[in-house]
Amino acid sequence: MVRIAIVNMKGGVGKTTTSVNLAIGMANEGLKVLLVDMDPQGNVAHSLKIRAHQNTIYDLLADDMVVDQVIRTGVREHLDVIPSSNVAFGLENRLAGETLREKIFSRRMKTVTGYDYVIVDTSPAMSLLTVNTLLYVDVVVLVVSMDQMAIIGAVQSLAGLKRILSAFESPAKEIMVLPTLYNAATNGSKETMTALQEDPDLAPYLMPLVIRQDVKLSYAAASKRSIWEYDPRTRAAEDYSKLVEYLLKRLNHEIEKADVAEAAEGAETKAELFG
Repeated sequence: MVRIAIVNMKGGVGKTTTSVNLAIGMANEGLKVLLVDMDPQGNVAHSLKIRAHQNTIYDLLADDMVVDQVIRTGVREHLDVIPSSNVAFGLENRLAGETLREKIFSRRMKTVTGYDYVIVDTSPAMSLLTVNTLLYVDVVVLVVSMDQMAIIGAVQSLAGLKRILSAFESPAKEIMVLPTLYNAATNGSKETMTALQEDPDLAPYLMPLVIRQDVKLSYAAASKRSIWEYDPRTRAAEDYSKLVEYLLKRLNHEIEKADVAEAAEGAETKAELFG
């Protein structure tokens, strides 16, 4: 099971859009996916037409409800969801006094099995909920929209998440930067992309693809459907399909390497014990 967080400390960069369409894109490949909304705005529920008035992420983290009680099964074929709602705005204060509060999410999710991927949408802030997410996942996808201020925000976000991963010895293995809202017809997008490619902090993590600006993504979200359900012939559907393909190839490769390393380590341990 691979756990992916979609992050940025800035709003309006396509974070929830990416979370939802990546999750459904992977589910369309026949993979079993759990999509978790850690953003109190609850946009995942709105995007997928889920009633989030009860049994949400708040109940899992604050009320000790077991994870099976908050998972909405069968939201789409192969896709389950843990929704959020504005009640989750109270989680920061509710969890502040808890022991090891930064890893509450990890502890609650320990019993989750049977999924190929867990994708977590985060809030646009380095909040306690975001820290909990970073300490749970294996992969961090930093979403960057194509404007100059977004580059500054992305550098700050990258520095912040690196500090957290280092301070808490997080299991996160991969950091990737995904450009979104790209419009090749504008000088602004072209200049921002060049700046992104030349930035010494962000460039090493840059994915070899972009999510192009497409008004039909907004229409799809408004109609509470994924881009494939709304119009699979759009450039956005093409771009998110490429994202799914890229991640599956890259992460499967990493999993294979990890399996080899684990097997080698196990062999060395056995040799020490029984040699």
